[in-house]
Amino acid sequence: MSVRRVAFAGLVALLGVLPVATAQVVVVHATDILIFVLFALSLNLLVGYAGMLSLGHAAFFAIGGYGAGLLVKHLGFAMPLALAAGPLLAALAALVIGFFCVRLSHAYFIMLSLAFGQIVFTVIWKWQSVTGGDDGLTGIMPLASLAGPSSYYYFVLLVVLASVGVLHRIGQSPFGRALLAIKDNPRRAAFVGIHVRRVQLVAFVVAGTFAGVAGALQVFFHRGMFPGSAHWITSADAFVAVTLGGANYFAGPILGATLFKIVALVVPRFTEYWLFFLGAVILLVALVKPE
Repeated sequence: MSVRRVAFAGLVALLGVLPVATAQVVVVHATDILIFVLFALSLNLLVGYAGMLSLGHAAFFAIGGYGAGLLVKHLGFAMPLALAAGPLLAALAALVIGFFCVRLSHAYFIMLSLAFGQIVFTVIWKWQSVTGGDDGLTGIMPLASLAGPSSYYYFVLLVVLASVGVLHRIGQSPFGRALLAIKDNPRRAAFVGIHVRRVQLVAFVVAGTFAGVAGALQVFFHRGMFPGSAHWITSADAFVAVTLGGANYFAGPILGATLFKIVALVVPRFTEYWLFFLGAVILLVALVKPE
């Protein structure tokens, strides 16, 4: 058994005993971190594998969460059905938005993804009668069996581990290799027979789907969803997490997202200038270990 597999098994075991060995407040924070890890990993499929920086990725996180929440609140869907439908709605939105975005590259791709993301944010913020507007969508309760912090933590852990496994397999598959080839040299990839735009669109949809999974988990975790979840700053947070851990490593976003959340949770207790310390951490990583 490789060192990586042993380390991963040890990490899973540690996460498994966390609710037993720690206070409930730690379990709640750990649940939040797990959801953010999945969100960052979904973005890394675009950034680390395909070389596409999307500043509108939070739109799919929000669509997954709002979609699941609205189905529960307005249509009476049960939690399992809503959890399945939320990511499907995010995938559909990613298909439509990605169809336009992947036709561009570099700064133009970034700006178009940002524009679509802000459109989603504006719709959520202004559509008061449906989404709750700036008050947010509230009162979204999980199943009674998952209402406790520990039970929902284990549920999120199971979903995130399954998603991590799928994303890892995608990265190791021929499709993942095609994405890396496109990232390295799109013209050369097209020359050897890779349909660049089609592969990029599929990656965009897959990334949007897993962002939707994270959003659907979030809405039941927080018992609601709020417009800030669709804002470009949420996308930027995920990008910072990917950059901190290293986009060229599959485990990079996991480490980066965990570090980002820990800094955001711990440092504000001592100073209101926590973003200064986050910037210092980013600068340290950029100087010492830029890759």
